[in-house]
Amino acid sequence: MENQFTASIWGDEGFSAILSMKSIPEIISIVARDTSPPLYNITEHLWFSVFGTSEIAIRSLSFLYYSIAIFFVFKIGEYLWNKKTGFLTATLAFFNPFFFVYAFEGRMYSILTLGVTASMYFFLRLIFDKKQNNKILAGYVLATTWALYSHHFAMFALFVQGAWFAFQFLGNRKKSLVILKGFILVGILYIPWIIPLYNQTKMVGGGFWLGKPSIRDLSNLIFNYLGNGIKHPFGNYALYAALAGLALRAWEKDIKKNLFLVSWFLVPLVTTWAISQVFTPIFFDRYLITTIPAGMLLLGSNKRKLISNIAIVLTLGLFLIIDFHYFTHPVKRPFREFAQVVKENLQLGDYLINWNSTSHHLWETKYYGIGGPIYISGDGELPFFVGTALMGPGDIIREIPEGATRVGAITSGPVDEVVLAGYTESGTNQVGDLKVVWLKRIKY
Repeated sequence: MENQFTASIWGDEGFSAILSMKSIPEIISIVARDTSPPLYNITEHLWFSVFGTSEIAIRSLSFLYYSIAIFFVFKIGEYLWNKKTGFLTATLAFFNPFFFVYAFEGRMYSILTLGVTASMYFFLRLIFDKKQNNKILAGYVLATTWALYSHHFAMFALFVQGAWFAFQFLGNRKKSLVILKGFILVGILYIPWIIPLYNQTKMVGGGFWLGKPSIRDLSNLIFNYLGNGIKHPFGNYALYAALAGLALRAWEKDIKKNLFLVSWFLVPLVTTWAISQVFTPIFFDRYLITTIPAGMLLLGSNKRKLISNIAIVLTLGLFLIIDFHYFTHPVKRPFREFAQVVKENLQLGDYLINWNSTSHHLWETKYYGIGGPIYISGDGELPFFVGTALMGPGDIIREIPEGATRVGAITSGPVDEVVLAGYTESGTNQVGDLKVVWLKRIKY
């Protein structure tokens, strides 16, 4: 049965997979010219060397990171309250619909969430433990460094921690000095990526693909994170149940713990939203999923007995229904099947290209072994955020080779936009919304 482990990969996953098949020095060099740190691709490279490069191997690595992140949600719930709360909050986080999507995404989101959630666990220990422990400090430094080398948005978790450091400094300077020591050690370990970070920030500052978010975008993201994160008939009901659970919790208890979790949930969302109003927009749902554990920790803690339990059970039941449907009904384009159709229809002398429509499919075609450079007419250039750092000289063409008597143009856009001077359409093969448009050279 087709599921989220076996579904065809899509463009971003293909980019990561193709990049991770290169040597580690090449990965670091290429990623430094792209927009993210290298940790995920390095670990995926090592994973590939053991488990191969199949779709299942790709998704299994993400699922492993996701599962460890859930373990740290449990540890936080257990630490702040008890094992029962830890288990409940971890279960809510595991099945949170929006979060659940990224358990099967062959990108850096699960590894980032693991790093941030582990960092928050050790940071909480630094704040609340009566006695300081060097092992906890070491755990904090390693987890935070891991997060920063996974994705730049880990820095917004550090904003939260920095605010709590300042608050702690006013109350307990001895603990604050320990936390400061942790910050300094993380900074030292991050020094090798400072110059690439600066260059990547300049790239994004020059223009990105995201638009300026509205207040509605912010509220919708919060609602998606709390329960309505997957399009499903029960999505709104899951959200209402989760909001009821939050409204019914005993907010008057454990004020300091509540404030920490609320700041972890809201500060990164509001900060990136505010930055996007003034500078280059960076507010985007998948970049901020590291806040979801905080929302689920709030939802599953300080319950008011019967009435809260009803809301929680209803929320979890709806989460399970939504997730089961998502897991068993993949919606990614069927590129594996499409690639097979293309191979079956290839003739000697055919030349494949990727038509540069609303998005190209270079990475999927590379991953599935049919290739085909991106065809760009005129003098236009591709923006950096489509993966130009990984593209070689042969990945972009502006003219069809003279010897090509038949061209196969791969696209997910409209067939009628595929037009090549000197060629006429001779047929189309289609799987889902993926098409290969065959064009024959006109003989004069």
